[in-house]
Amino acid sequence: MTDYHIDWNAVEQEAAGLLSRYIQINTINPPGNELEGALFLREILEKEGIACEVYESAKGRGNIITQFRGESSIPDILLLHHIDVVPVEEATWDHPPLSGRVINGEIWGRGALDCKSLGIMELMAFMLLKRQGRCPERRMVLAATADEEAGSTWGAGWLMQHAPEKLKARYVINEGGGLGLSTKHSNLHFCQVAEKGVCWVRIVFTGNPGHASLPHDSNCVVEMAKAIEAVSRYQSPAVVTPPAEKFIQGIAGEQDFMPAEEFLGILSSQQSTAIIDKIPERILRQVLNASLRNTFTPTVTKGGSKTNVIPGECFCEIDCRMLPGSTPEEILETLDKILQTRGCRGFTIQVLHTSLPAESPLDTPLYRVLETSLKHHDPRAKIIPYMSSGATDSRFFREQGIIAYGMQMESSLVSMERVHGHNERITIENLTMGSKVLYDTVRAFCS
Repeated sequence: MTDYHIDWNAVEQEAAGLLSRYIQINTINPPGNELEGALFLREILEKEGIACEVYESAKGRGNIITQFRGESSIPDILLLHHIDVVPVEEATWDHPPLSGRVINGEIWGRGALDCKSLGIMELMAFMLLKRQGRCPERRMVLAATADEEAGSTWGAGWLMQHAPEKLKARYVINEGGGLGLSTKHSNLHFCQVAEKGVCWVRIVFTGNPGHASLPHDSNCVVEMAKAIEAVSRYQSPAVVTPPAEKFIQGIAGEQDFMPAEEFLGILSSQQSTAIIDKIPERILRQVLNASLRNTFTPTVTKGGSKTNVIPGECFCEIDCRMLPGSTPEEILETLDKILQTRGCRGFTIQVLHTSLPAESPLDTPLYRVLETSLKHHDPRAKIIPYMSSGATDSRFFREQGIIAYGMQMESSLVSMERVHGHNERITIENLTMGSKVLYDTVRAFCS
């Protein structure tokens, strides 16, 4: 399938160098500064003779779109990634998180997995087609957006409002999957075909301010502490949605932890917790649990400003993730019930941001081409449909009826823990593998 007259050793070196440089551009959100990343991508593409459009949605917030023209009026594939990355706690990293250092065959830095590496894979696939002088029969679009890590107000959301015609496509390949699990039988790659919805809330607590040397029973910080404890202990009932069922069925026959029949007991709401607890891999336990439940995770707190002052107001923020079929209203009702049951007083719940769950079908030509391309480079590979607990920009496209898949070619549970974590990094081998698979995919699908 691959054109082996391509010098893949040279491509590997080029891709690694580009990712290292890309990581060094500080696009931590907030504040984002994605314009610098967009200009970096434009410089590379224009050197290849590929024209680009850069959209500055707000000062310093950059997005970039380019296309490879074919005969079709609507592009068949949109290759998408986001430029921004999440903040870092630099002191906890073994190597500087914006260094892009290459150490023992791995490229280190924030964004190495989420998701500047995907951007470089897509970029290489795009440029290799151009360098070979190929004119695809079907149009392709390459886009990189801002602000995904903070709700996409200045990225995909903004582009959908101000330049929706530029993002029209039949299919999207984006982040959200590609992670997975290696077993005795196969290398499982999780292809994101669905994602949970988001409901971020702020719970504000009010009480009586005063001098801390005179404690009283109307301290809002105490009420907030009770609420955080209650929310963190809460576990919603298990619900088997169609995406979760496909995911669990796909893993059952490949995993090594227990007989397949026993593993399938996860699909029983009465047995799911007990069976999941038997799995030794902590991150897989977390993934399976999140695929079956609405989750409620305290993340931010803000209280007083002086040790000897009892504040009159404080708040905490909760990251809630919704299964398909759930609504923000149900999430708010659940939170209110949790706090009322705990006896919390003086609180109000405010919604900060929501997005609804979204899903794409599996029986499509692109899904089959992705699977074929992956197996061509790794005969042990198997794609497993996956519902991610985290939100991605794919939701904007699924809302428009556009099919979106998340693939990143990193079949590793360890990598899942490094996304948004410390010491994020990707192997050069997987970066090259992803470039090959995406090149094969777009070449086969668009020609």
